[in-house]
Amino acid sequence: MYYFGIFLIVYGVFVLAGFIMQFPFLYNNAKSKVLIKMMGKTGFNILLLVLGIVCLVGGILLVS
Repeated sequence: MYYFGIFLIVYGVFVLAGFIMQFPFLYNNAKSKVLIKMMGKTGFNILLLVLGIVCLVGGILLVS
């Protein structure tokens, strides 16, 4: 579970960095466009924020 925790930490940091820096490849792919169309841009940003925080906290809990 140690490696899975490390993966979750890295993934959480990547998602939060993509949310903060608004990476184009994160917002312009087909799945993201469908989600943005369904939820709106603010809803998609909240989803990214929650997903990033949950992955980061889960990874930290698994590593420690």
